[in-house]
Amino acid sequence: MLFVEKVSERYAGNKNIILWNAWNEIRHKPIEECYCPHCRKAFGKYLEGKFGTVENLNKHYGTAEESFETINLPIMPHGFWDIYEFKKFKGSHELHRFLKEIYAVVRKYDPKTPIMCHAGFCSAFQTHVGDVVDDYNVSKAVDFWGTSLPFDTNMDVADNRISMMLLGDFMRSVDKNYFNHEIYPGLGMFNDYDTPFDLKFKLYTALSGGAKGLVYWQYRAERVGMEQDCAGIMRVDGTPRPVAFEVQKFGADIRKNMQYLAGAEVEQSKVAIIFDFDSMLMSEIEEATGTDFKYNLDNGMVYYGKSHRGMYTLLKNLNYNVDYVGVTNPEQFENYKVLYFPYYSMLDEKIVPYLQKFLENGGTVIADEGFGLRDMNTWMRVGDINVKPLFNARLSERRCTAKREEYFELMGEKTKILPYKSEINAENAEVIATFENGVPAIQRINVLSGKVYLLGVSMGYSYNETKAESIEKFICGIMEDAGIERYKYADFKKGIYEKRLVNNDKTIVFIFNNSNEDKTFELEGEISAFGADAVVEENKMTVKSGEVGYAVF
Repeated sequence: MLFVEKVSERYAGNKNIILWNAWNEIRHKPIEECYCPHCRKAFGKYLEGKFGTVENLNKHYGTAEESFETINLPIMPHGFWDIYEFKKFKGSHELHRFLKEIYAVVRKYDPKTPIMCHAGFCSAFQTHVGDVVDDYNVSKAVDFWGTSLPFDTNMDVADNRISMMLLGDFMRSVDKNYFNHEIYPGLGMFNDYDTPFDLKFKLYTALSGGAKGLVYWQYRAERVGMEQDCAGIMRVDGTPRPVAFEVQKFGADIRKNMQYLAGAEVEQSKVAIIFDFDSMLMSEIEEATGTDFKYNLDNGMVYYGKSHRGMYTLLKNLNYNVDYVGVTNPEQFENYKVLYFPYYSMLDEKIVPYLQKFLENGGTVIADEGFGLRDMNTWMRVGDINVKPLFNARLSERRCTAKREEYFELMGEKTKILPYKSEINAENAEVIATFENGVPAIQRINVLSGKVYLLGVSMGYSYNETKAESIEKFICGIMEDAGIERYKYADFKKGIYEKRLVNNDKTIVFIFNNSNEDKTFELEGEISAFGADAVVEENKMTVKSGEVGYAVF
């Protein structure tokens, strides 16, 4: 901490410092980052703080540990419980603790300036157990949370555009005042840089996604080490790239419409994807179990990550607005009409009262494959899914379909089963679709005043891999039944994207036109202001092909 102490002491009060960044791209990697005696002792202290006695730990996990001092650090993932606790310790508890220590040192010298931190790969984009950070917990240690862009920066690719939108919607669930802390003008490193459209799309997607701060990385391209020629708005010699002028235009546009943009919040959806760090972590641990008793970090399934992303993509392709909500914030469930749980294997019974209230209010739950698969000790659950008294259901068989092709009929179409096939016995359930053997594949249970769709095949993961129209039709039916409205102007499949901000009685609608045609939209009210590349006449806004525009009404 001496370095932090000296830097804070030297620069506190400097008028040019508007923000402290306490840790660049915080996360725990690799798995064996530190296995020293001090780390082992700290891990034991963490477990002692969580369980109190070693007898309680042994009862919870079915282990026979002698003491907290003698628990070994995990050298392979095959027991699940130890690597699960170790990654919770390192990727959540310790990062939070250490970040708070940095925060306290800075605050000693600077009591006012905001202190933030940003993740390199936020949880929504993490793919294996070797590189994790629990955004929802670690972010509590600072004033603002931020992120880099953990994907390809070329916005001419539809999948990358989805990533940019997903990033903002996820980050807002962690911190509604989040920062995009590394906006790249292209990664470079002797590869292609962004076109002006690429950077423009990212900037206005961040703005319309609720980002409260943007930091360009970086002004001049890097000259040193492995990031040579990396991410420069200016070239190494200081001359501007074409994207530099988009930066200039964006800044001028923000200043022009500051009265509307400052303080604006993203229009809330009525559909939420419920994100659970524990289930994501367990999914990654399952996939890290190699046959040679080593960590396998190249499994490629990425079940949890592809499930939530697949459903996000599906809803966007159907022109629905969608939010993320952390499962650690279940009090927010009541703000929505539809909740989607992607591979929620680590179902915590603490959410049941919130689900009950949600269903009492007529809400709809989409419980994707694997819902309640495990108890909180990482074991497969025996008996009914842990949601009583809401409904009674239990898993009878579960098989991986990765090495064989299996299909079932959905909405009259042959649909591929990925990545698992679960046969679930549910009481008082209506069968919506069956597997070829006649066993229910999708069931609907009326619970209180609401509905629960219990899925034996993952809609999110399957759509991510196949883009099946049958899945679109099925989910669309659920949305329509729940009374969910679509965006007014969007046509995502044709490259017309829409996002809205709200500021008191004003609505700001953003249109991103990645189609091949200029588009004109008749807005719902009298236009007060407009920006980016919008052309406005009376209450109509035109956005040319390859441009971005917004209007305030």
